[in-house]
Amino acid sequence: MTEFEKLKQEFVALRQKVRDGNVFQSLGNLMAEALREMPPKQATEVILPVDGEYALQRIQEYTHQLDLIAEADPDTQHIDFHITDTDLHVITAQLANPLPQYRDTGAFFFLSDMVQNDLLAPEQLRWLAEYLSSDEQLFSHILEPHNDGIYRRSFSVMILSLLLYANRVKQPFLSDGQLDDMIDQIALYAALERDGRGFIGQNGWAHAFTHIGNAAAEIFLMPQLMRADKLFLMSAMLAGFRELSDPLTFGETGRLVEVLSKLAKQHALYSDYMLLTLKNWRKDLVTQTPPKTQARWQQFYNRSQFFHEIIMLSPSDVPKAITDYVNETKNYLS
Repeated sequence: MTEFEKLKQEFVALRQKVRDGNVFQSLGNLMAEALREMPPKQATEVILPVDGEYALQRIQEYTHQLDLIAEADPDTQHIDFHITDTDLHVITAQLANPLPQYRDTGAFFFLSDMVQNDLLAPEQLRWLAEYLSSDEQLFSHILEPHNDGIYRRSFSVMILSLLLYANRVKQPFLSDGQLDDMIDQIALYAALERDGRGFIGQNGWAHAFTHIGNAAAEIFLMPQLMRADKLFLMSAMLAGFRELSDPLTFGETGRLVEVLSKLAKQHALYSDYMLLTLKNWRKDLVTQTPPKTQARWQQFYNRSQFFHEIIMLSPSDVPKAITDYVNETKNYLS
C-alpha cells in the first residue's frame, strides 16, 4: 500500500468515526497528523494534452451548430443536439492544458455551457463526474513542487462544482454511492492542495482554493447529506488551510470564509467546530516557537487573513460566538 492509499483509507475511516459520533474535538489534529505523514515528492514530468487545436475546432463546430439551432427557432425548448463521447473526452482533457485558450475559454467555458443548458446525456454527466473526481485528475502531481499539474486539479474541481449544482437542482444523475465517493475525494483534495497560485502569468487562472470553496458550497447545500459529512468536509478544508504556506492573494480566503461561515450559521455543530479550530490556530501561535522560515510566517499571515475576512463579513452572516472571539483576538493576530 502506498502512502497516498494509506492516507485515503485514514480519511475514509475518520469520516466514519465522525458519523458514529466517536470524534469531534480531536478531528482537526487527527487530520493534521495524517497529512504530515505525507512527505513532499520530487518533481516529475507533467504530461500535458497535445490536441488543443483539434479540441478547439470541435468546440467551435458544436458552438456554431447550437447558434444555428437558436437562430432557426429561438423559442425551442427541446434542442436536437448531441456531442459524441469521443469529442467529450478530447475536450475534457483540455482542462489540464496550461494555455488558457484551450483550458479556460475553451474547454471550461464549453463544458459549463453543456452542463448548465442540459446538453449532455445523463450517462455523459456521470462519466464526467467519475472522471474528474478520479485520483488521476484530482491528485495529479499534488505532492510535488508547483508545476502545471495545478490546472488539471483545479479545473476538475471547478467542473465538479457545476455537476453537483446540476445534480441538486435539476434531474439527479448521480447515485448515492457516486456522491459519497465524490465527497471523499473533494475532502481529501481540499486537505492536500498546497498550490495557492491565483492568476499565473500568460497561463491565466489556477485559483484552486476558490474552486474548492465553490465545490464545498454545493456539497453544503445538499439537503439529504447528514451533518456529520458536512462537518467532515469543513474539517478537511480547515486542516488543509492550516498547512498552507502559499499566500492567497486573489480573493480565495474570502471565498473560503464566506462558505464556511454560511455553514456555521446553519447549526451549532458547525459553529462550535469552527470556533474550536480558530482557538487551536491561536494556540499554535502561543505554544510554538516564533516563526523562523518563510513558510511558517506565511502560515501565520494566512490565518491572520482568515480572521480578518471573518471581521469583514456582516455580523448577521457569522455566528456571534465566532465574531466575538475573532474581535477579541484580532490585535494579537495583526
